[in-house]
Amino acid sequence: MSILLDQLAKQLGADMIEGGRAGQRRIDRAYAGDRVSDLLNHASDTTLIVTNLANQSVARLIELMEVPGVCLLDGAKPEPAVVETAREHGAALLVSRDGMFETCGKLYKILETACGS
Repeated sequence: MSILLDQLAKQLGADMIEGGRAGQRRIDRAYAGDRVSDLLNHASDTTLIVTNLANQSVARLIELMEVPGVCLLDGAKPEPAVVETAREHGAALLVSRDGMFETCGKLYKILETACGS
């Protein structure tokens, strides 16, 4: 089972900066981290990436891994290149007002309910 990214964003209380067709992509897991090497190892076409990185590193991750979405934390404002890369590659770009701990806790509950883990 999985959940649509636009539904997840709404339940999470996150703003969707870039959505469109990306909001209709499905995810069944999330991975949180700030080391690009870890994010690359855990990215997949059904994984929401959760990170404090809002720069070219995230844009590169989106290009390389075709992730369905990235959730930035603490109300971060992504660099314009990140927004453009998300748009070009059909990735949703969410911004949570909360930090890593709170966002991951909420995601766990949402995904547990949606995916029946």
